[in-house]
Amino acid sequence: MVASATALVSHGDVDESAKEEYGTGKVILRIGNGGAGATGLIRALSEDYLTTLAREASISWVCNHSRNTQLALLRGYIDIALTYERDQEALSEAEGWSRTAGCAFHDHFCLAGPASDPAGIRRAASLEDAFLRIAQSASLFHSRADSSATMWKECSIWHTCKLSPWEDKGAAAWYRTSVLSPSEALTTAEAAGAYLLTDRSTLLRQTSLQTIHNTTVFFEPTSTDHVLMNSCYALIPTHMSNERAVDVSNFLAYLFSERGQDVIGTFGSEELGGFSLFAPVRDGFATSSLQGGLPRKGRWKS
Repeated sequence: MVASATALVSHGDVDESAKEEYGTGKVILRIGNGGAGATGLIRALSEDYLTTLAREASISWVCNHSRNTQLALLRGYIDIALTYERDQEALSEAEGWSRTAGCAFHDHFCLAGPASDPAGIRRAASLEDAFLRIAQSASLFHSRADSSATMWKECSIWHTCKLSPWEDKGAAAWYRTSVLSPSEALTTAEAAGAYLLTDRSTLLRQTSLQTIHNTTVFFEPTSTDHVLMNSCYALIPTHMSNERAVDVSNFLAYLFSERGQDVIGTFGSEELGGFSLFAPVRDGFATSSLQGGLPRKGRWKS
């Protein structure tokens, strides 16, 4: 595909190389995504899908955050983009170079932080009240200033509170920014005793790896339309070769099927004591709550 003009803005370089490759033989699909790939979900889906084929083949995962994943699709680096921002997906559709095939799965943002809770947000009446308590107490908060879906969601919550700490010099002592990966941001916040907006899948993946021990969840989605929902949609280019279009269509049929959704719904659940990293589309959101729990010996304990 020849890249066309777009109003989408990148943050940093758009990676075109494969982070990982699954299977053997010719690469038939290149899937773009950030966080889910890092947890191993793209690998699990790819490897299961490849067992359904009558021929040897490979699938690669290209790692970028959500908006850069869309740009990777525009530039022809990937064949399927799994992204998390409805407004940006609508923009690319309006510009004519992508089509949204449907919801692939649900992830969930979480307001997390030290179990000691220096800002007292356990007593907060709402998510906005919790953010206000953090600001009013000048409790340490870590933010990813990387134009990721996480950053934009966090900014929208601060805006609802009528605050912009990234622009406030007086907030510099407690509001710290970085361009770390989701897992690095989480482990760094834990070491510093900071609050942060993270996602369920990263939190549970780091729990299983035993890199966090004292981070708990204060707020998480409790309904399908909750502000902290982080649903992932599959985007495909509007122009591709006939051969690639068949491979894309076949994989999407698998992804949306009961078999593909079962892989998503059970991913990580056994090793984490019943807490799956993601929710399948049919469930709407994860009903196994993380609120108030803690990582213990590689499992999440309520």
